Amino acid sequence: MSPRSGHIPTRSTLPPDPTIKNVDKSDEHAGSGNQCKVGAGACVLPEFSLDGEWRKDLTRHRPVGMSWRMPSEELKKVLDVPVMETASEQEVVDALTADAIISAHLYPGRRISYSRREAYWQNRARYTGPAFRRSTVIKAVDALVAKGILIEHDRRPAGKRGIQSSYLPNPMLVAFEMPKLNRKRGETIILRDKNGDILAYKDTPQTRDSRYVLEKVNDVLEKTRFTVEGEGVVTDGQWTRIEDRVFSTSATAMHRVFNQGVWTSGGRFYAGFWQTMRGRHRHTILIDGERTEEVDYDYLHARIIYAWAKKRLVGDPYIIEGFPRNVAKRAFFIIVNAEGYLAAKGAVANYLEKKGLDRKLAAKLIAVMKARHAPVEKYFHSGVGLELQNLDAKMAEYVLREMTVRKGVPCLPIHDSFIVPAGQVKNLVRTMKAAYEKFVGRSNSGVCSVKSSVATSDSTKSETWHLDSPHLHNPPFTTPAEVKDRTPVLGDSVLQNREPRSSKSVSSVAVGTGSSILVDSKEDPKAEQLGVKRRPMPEFMRKAMEDRKKAWKQKEARKQAIRESRQRGCQLVYGGKDGSVVVQKV
Repeated sequence: MSPRSGHIPTRSTLPPDPTIKNVDKSDEHAGSGNQCKVGAGACVLPEFSLDGEWRKDLTRHRPVGMSWRMPSEELKKVLDVPVMETASEQEVVDALTADAIISAHLYPGRRISYSRREAYWQNRARYTGPAFRRSTVIKAVDALVAKGILIEHDRRPAGKRGIQSSYLPNPMLVAFEMPKLNRKRGETIILRDKNGDILAYKDTPQTRDSRYVLEKVNDVLEKTRFTVEGEGVVTDGQWTRIEDRVFSTSATAMHRVFNQGVWTSGGRFYAGFWQTMRGRHRHTILIDGERTEEVDYDYLHARIIYAWAKKRLVGDPYIIEGFPRNVAKRAFFIIVNAEGYLAAKGAVANYLEKKGLDRKLAAKLIAVMKARHAPVEKYFHSGVGLELQNLDAKMAEYVLREMTVRKGVPCLPIHDSFIVPAGQVKNLVRTMKAAYEKFVGRSNSGVCSVKSSVATSDSTKSETWHLDSPHLHNPPFTTPAEVKDRTPVLGDSVLQNREPRSSKSVSSVAVGTGSSILVDSKEDPKAEQLGVKRRPMPEFMRKAMEDRKKAWKQKEARKQAIRESRQRGCQLVYGGKDGSVVVQKV
């Protein structure tokens, strides 16, 4: 890399922090499994590509990202970014440079892979844009390597061996302050096959309508000011960090992912910065300076299954005798989503082992779960997880259409819960109930509830980075003891369709989720509920209810008498103080 003569980097070059690695979030809720335990400085970083499998194995390369752009011509001159012959080639060069800057800061020492096959880029034209073709990508990479912005280029011949070419961002990119890069919106409707590979597709009325709604929602969110304020929040203006989570509040553009190559599988909303936050931290979000509230559906997937079976769900579906509630809740999703009993048993056994329980209890847990939910036993280990996701995605689209598109209210979806300004909670609850009645069935007061919140916009102040702490991974945010007791979490991925995993507050209400066999619930276990002591109804209240019931019956009797009289050709005349009916012949 060859900066302009006389240029002095704004920050001193610091060695990469070896403790900053990607953490697999297989035991928590936030967006969306990938796992590796690392040191106290472990950091879960934002998503920049469509392939999240590389997070599972630190020896794998990071796929190239194509959604970030250079913010200014001045920065391009400082970095000596090559000037290309065509606008398309220049767009690709700028995108690869911005992606290299991001990777150098957030994934130090990680190689970036890209394909040199024509078919690869043809299949992704819808998602990457027309500028990204085999010819332009190869030309851009070669030009950046020649300038020294990219180094250690391992050029592989195009073929079907599955080994892509790769390069390493120049470590000197870390010497420069993290720029406020621009993120370009891409295709908002994504279709993948059974193997998780992206598919090209022809638009249908459904995809056009879904894209229209989502683009309108993204437009509203783009014009909305989001801030995060609270204890432990650190920000430099663009990037925000809470404990081991790093995100940008400007990352509001969402997309939807459909699975199995069909439009009836999956379809959930992804990529919003709030989905990478833990549940206990989401109350720190302010929308245009206003405090927010989160409303979620209670036991949504369990309710849906019972509605399909035309049965009534009684009580908490995750309270199973002999097992902790959080274990039973996760097992419920595992059993429902697994395809076949053996797959369910193996997945439950693995989960129990991870929780320090005996693997041999898997069969017992499944049997007890089936006994508890005997009316819907046929849905267990039936593989309906993606179908359930598709239904809750339709409900989410309905809520966004009503709240954001039609009313202009910023609404942040988290699959089966939503964050809105505090003043819009009642409006949101009505809309969520309407969505439930439209897609599931009759609702009641317990269908959705407001999660507890302790957020205030002026009681806590956020820390800000200064010139002596230029890098996201530099300042210590947690003690080793705090990290040691924290559960690792999974990285979000468009191609994995994982559940966001981050713990919710103890007072939050259980929410049903399900994506893959090992699906994490959105909450920590509930606190033990106190017993309810029932008292007899006061006599005056009982009498008032009886009088009201009697009056209603009298009113209905009068209506019925009028209907019958019309059939007989009679006219009714009300008379007497007792409200008696006098019938006159006509």
